[in-house]
Amino acid sequence: MTALAVPVRVAVRTYTDGVVVVMPAYDEQDNLAATVTDFLRTLASADLPHAVVVVDDGSADRTGEVLDELAAAYPGRVIAVHHAANQGYGAAVRTGIAAALEQTELRWVLLTDSDGQFHSDDLVSFIDVRRRERADAVIGYREQRADPWRRRVNAWIWTRLCRIVLQVPSRDVDCAFKLIDRRLLDGVRLTGEAAAISPELLAKIGVRDVRLVEHPVQHHPRLHGEQTGAKLSVIARSLASLAGVYWQMVWASDKQPWVRRLLRPKDPLLTVVTVAAILLSVGGYLYFRHQGAVLAYKDANSHLLIARRVLESPTAGAAQLGGVWLPLPHLLALPLVWNDTLYQNGLAGAVVSMAAFVFTVRYLYLLGASLARSRFAGVAAALLFGLNANALYLQSTAMTESLLFACIVATIHYLHEWCRFGRYRDLIATSGAILLATLTRYEGWVLCLAALAVVTYTELRRHRSYIRTEASFIFFGFIAFAGIAGWCVWNFVIFRNPLYWKFGEYADSSLWVKEGEAAVGDLGVATRAYWLAAEHNIGLATLLLGGLGTVVYVARNRLRPEAVAVYPLLFFGVFFIYALYAGERPLHVKEINGELYNVRFGLIMLIPASIFAGYLISLIPSTKKVVQGVAAAGVLATALAVPGVVTLDEAREFRGSQWESANAAASAWLRVHHDGGLTLMMSYENESVTFDSRIPTQRIVYEGSYQMWEPALRDPAAQHIEWIYMRGLPGQEDLVFKQLDGTPQLTDRYDLVYHAGDRMIYHRKEQVR
Repeated sequence: MTALAVPVRVAVRTYTDGVVVVMPAYDEQDNLAATVTDFLRTLASADLPHAVVVVDDGSADRTGEVLDELAAAYPGRVIAVHHAANQGYGAAVRTGIAAALEQTELRWVLLTDSDGQFHSDDLVSFIDVRRRERADAVIGYREQRADPWRRRVNAWIWTRLCRIVLQVPSRDVDCAFKLIDRRLLDGVRLTGEAAAISPELLAKIGVRDVRLVEHPVQHHPRLHGEQTGAKLSVIARSLASLAGVYWQMVWASDKQPWVRRLLRPKDPLLTVVTVAAILLSVGGYLYFRHQGAVLAYKDANSHLLIARRVLESPTAGAAQLGGVWLPLPHLLALPLVWNDTLYQNGLAGAVVSMAAFVFTVRYLYLLGASLARSRFAGVAAALLFGLNANALYLQSTAMTESLLFACIVATIHYLHEWCRFGRYRDLIATSGAILLATLTRYEGWVLCLAALAVVTYTELRRHRSYIRTEASFIFFGFIAFAGIAGWCVWNFVIFRNPLYWKFGEYADSSLWVKEGEAAVGDLGVATRAYWLAAEHNIGLATLLLGGLGTVVYVARNRLRPEAVAVYPLLFFGVFFIYALYAGERPLHVKEINGELYNVRFGLIMLIPASIFAGYLISLIPSTKKVVQGVAAAGVLATALAVPGVVTLDEAREFRGSQWESANAAASAWLRVHHDGGLTLMMSYENESVTFDSRIPTQRIVYEGSYQMWEPALRDPAAQHIEWIYMRGLPGQEDLVFKQLDGTPQLTDRYDLVYHAGDRMIYHRKEQVR
């Protein structure tokens, strides 16, 4: 007789539909009682079963005593848990959750803080949202944080980091107001310390088939005590703990598949190239910092000043971005430039360049390998760029070339992929990269037009359909040209002139191109000057190898649609030669002008030279390892065959000039004597003094201080100006000198306290203060 299978009934545990509030507490003697009673009162008014679990994390004040008094006053409603010694925020949250699950049968767990910055009124709305949305958890986010701006900046960076590392979708990962179904917490093992506990919790409950809803919560100022989250030790513990959580998530079978792909990539050589680029970038920065060269370029100081003024100036705000230099490099520097140390040593801007350098090397490998169907070609292209001394120097500074290079190579890589396979995702990526390029440097505008020509040509050849071509034209151009259009709109809004970037007071080419420029109107001189600049930056060997590779590539591929994506790289040489010929931009080399100026413009040709040289090398038969070894040695030798760091030579030559020596002396005097008073100083051509004097940017009224500059020039004392700096070099006087020199507004109310050559500093007289 066959036995019948009897189904086994599994008991499903049920919970009371109430709320248990979990609060860690550390040195909160003045906040704890008010916070706890606030939640007790609200929960009682809502007629909800409830309890409040408070974990005293080894407080040094009376927090433990206050907690015990609350537990005695509200038996069964307040559950007191004590740590004998301080274990940190993460441990307190884990203990509180464990106590809530073990000592209550309430279904909903609210995680919050005991410092009074969150009020219980929001809990009622969270419960309503949970019921209406049938959510398993309602995660709070602070629309307006009642914290100092530096703490808000730290939180913004931390949230973005957690979203990248743990793929946490929350817009405010460390908001201490979360209503969670306790069934999501059963079996979840939390290990995070300090601030890492919150993103860890979200990451681990978020991988389940659950419905998470975000909802705004009010954030109130702290009335008593001080916050510990911004302490360096807490930040270090949070970062270390986040790394530990990251590794846990990596090896979980159902989590972080993208990380597993990163650790076990399809192309291990790409990983090697990327790691090598990172090491080269960091090593290059440390070397040039040791040489004291990362701030040698005057323009590097200017870029840092622009970014800093957005945050700190008498008229701080987005308008400080100006209308001449494109905004993306300055916007990217904002997360770091607020820090005095990173601002003054230049790392706030160099970090952007270093990251861009790594991306450039990575994309050069991908592009070179795809172009020649050879990974060796990709490695060769990456090496020729990554080992170039001038590329390594510029990526160690706050200059904008490295960011442009990354945008260019990314653009050409995705454009080449689109030309080959016709995938619209690659066309979107192309237009996105171009958008970034057009917001970085004006060379990106040339790239935009050249790429548009490639898209149009490719579609016409591929489909021979004007409708299809028009669709791709619009699809591509809508994003690609958005940066150019946006910049013109910005110039109109700020300066009432959409072409201010071209014809504005500080944008006219006559400010840089002086009369008698040898290249202006002489195509031969312009061509020779740019060739010499490229040769000095790239090295004759790489330049010739890249030129030969270009000829071979064109001969083999001609104008096949799938091969034309790289041709825009060649337009940059034509663009710069024309700019020299037309007097739009100056470029000086020793052989023609006896000095160096803007010689770094030639470095952009390293990109096509590296790519086409890699293509040429890939054609060498590689059936024997000896041949491969010789070719590899040749690539390495070619990459290193650069006569010197001409970009650094230019910067040092300028710093050693009589002009900069006078600026340096004035800066040194100001560093010693300036007392923090409001200062009137023109920034244009005085950037070195502005930056090196270390005068706080919020204490400087300059030509970009809207609605303050002109009144200060008319009557500085009436505008509470304490210090005045001016330059009176004949023929190059600044506006402060032109407006005030010899006037009663200056001589009657200010004393001349520094006069060296044509640099003068005035200080307001005591009797008129």
